[in-house]
Amino acid sequence: HALRERAPVALERPFWGAQFLAMAFGHELGFAAANPPALRAIFDLGVAAAERGLVPFQSVRAAHGQLKQLGLLSCDVVDPPWSAAARENETEVDADADAPTRAERSVTAWSLFASARFRAASSELARGLEADGVAVVDDALGERHAAAVAAALRTFRETETNAFSPGALDRTGRSNAGARGDVIAWLAGDEGLAASESSKDRRRHEREHVEVKVTAGVVAQWMRSCLGSHLLESLPTETLLPSDAYVANAMLSAYAPGAPGFVPHTDCSSPSDPRRVTAVYYPALPETETENEKANKSGALDGGELVLRPRDADASRRRVVSPRGDRLVAFWSDEVEHEVLGVKRTAREERLALSFWFLKQRTGGARS
Repeated sequence: HALRERAPVALERPFWGAQFLAMAFGHELGFAAANPPALRAIFDLGVAAAERGLVPFQSVRAAHGQLKQLGLLSCDVVDPPWSAAARENETEVDADADAPTRAERSVTAWSLFASARFRAASSELARGLEADGVAVVDDALGERHAAAVAAALRTFRETETNAFSPGALDRTGRSNAGARGDVIAWLAGDEGLAASESSKDRRRHEREHVEVKVTAGVVAQWMRSCLGSHLLESLPTETLLPSDAYVANAMLSAYAPGAPGFVPHTDCSSPSDPRRVTAVYYPALPETETENEKANKSGALDGGELVLRPRDADASRRRVVSPRGDRLVAFWSDEVEHEVLGVKRTAREERLALSFWFLKQRTGGARS
């Protein structure tokens, strides 16, 4: 509480102070390395803090990776063994008699962050970004994790309508529905996590480990710190500032059927704007989609396409990206002009997208 009161900015959300608490846990884990019982107790406390939106999931996973590599500690909750599969192939996995059954392979917040499939997708995204300035990766999560992420975002959209407001055109906050037709909500990273549980649920959580389901806050953290960590590993050194070095929210946008799109613009419009990479994830359609909708996985029939125009004279590099479910897109924020086309009135669902902006290094990281 004292640290929060002395912070240089108002920490309006619990997760805004998460990095400070993560640093404290890191120091304590280092001090307890020679005492296994104390090490386990501190680590378990860190896991509980992450599950309440007080410490980043990615920070706990990073600490776990180091401790496991040193042979000091291992936790299947934080690092589910089945999540190491690069692709969701039920036949191959189930052929192993020692492998967990499908029911045992529960999709949780931890399994989302541990996904080897998503790590591979992020590496592919980074390669495309380096080569072309624009990258698109389909089936980034796989069916089960994609369904959980989509359900979390749609639930937030349906239950937290007061969190949404018209999308702004610039930093002045002005909006114009004809130029930008979406409504947006900013996700800090703790939305839906156990910090908001009732005291009865919290006591149950403390008595026994309850699997933490994927919530909108979990998805925001995943977009920021999990994708950010993978991109940092894959892109050239000093391209990006580590995402734990700044406080930033993910943006959930919703375009209703018949809504206008978003006029052409460049995200990073001035030298003082630190944004370097724009990342967009399109959630999957609900399981109740019709057979015709399932056949139209590209999403093109509903409109809402993202049009990308890299800043050069080569018109052939213009790309039109449909908001297909489980599609991950990235482009250079300061080099690619883009727009969102209007959503058709006949669209059955709102067009949802989750966006995050990764910042450039303060010196030496910008591309010419």
